[in-house]
Amino acid sequence: MITFKWSVEKVITTGDTNVVTQVYWRCNANQDELTASCSGIHSLVSGDTFIPYGLLTEQQVLDWCFAPEIITLTNKDNIEQSITKHLKDEGEAQVTEQIERQLAQKQFEPALPWA
Repeated sequence: MITFKWSVEKVITTGDTNVVTQVYWRCNANQDELTASCSGIHSLVSGDTFIPYGLLTEQQVLDWCFAPEIITLTNKDNIEQSITKHLKDEGEAQVTEQIERQLAQKQFEPALPWA
């Protein structure tokens, strides 16, 4: 079973208001002795939720990052198509893939069958 650990490495705020606009995050994973990691930057858009900077928790900032992000694209025929991105699912899929690659490459030293 893979264990995931999400963390916020730093945030960027705007001016004197201390409104968080960017979050530098990391997702670590481990399974037995295998480890994997990915990181990135998530931009936040202003919303209805405001928590004074001094009262923020890491989990609240991660929850903002984990909120589904709807992206609307317009093709050359002017037809809009929306996709929903889920940072948590994407990050955990990325580190799971790293762990699975390590497992596939893992070498074993079995006991000799005649011993």
